[in-house]
Amino acid sequence: MTHKDLIDQVSANLFKQSGKLESRRSWLAMRNYLEQLDTQQLKSMLKDHG
Repeated sequence: MTHKDLIDQVSANLFKQSGKLESRRSWLAMRNYLEQLDTQQLKSMLKDHG
């Protein structure tokens, strides 16, 4: 799984849990944050919330 795939999966899980997309701006801010994380951090988030 690529870094981008992990970012896509983590962001999808977060929005699935919250039930809605607050705004495009908040979505972009979250994506920017996730892009700064390394692969292990993203995998850990998936495991914790998956």
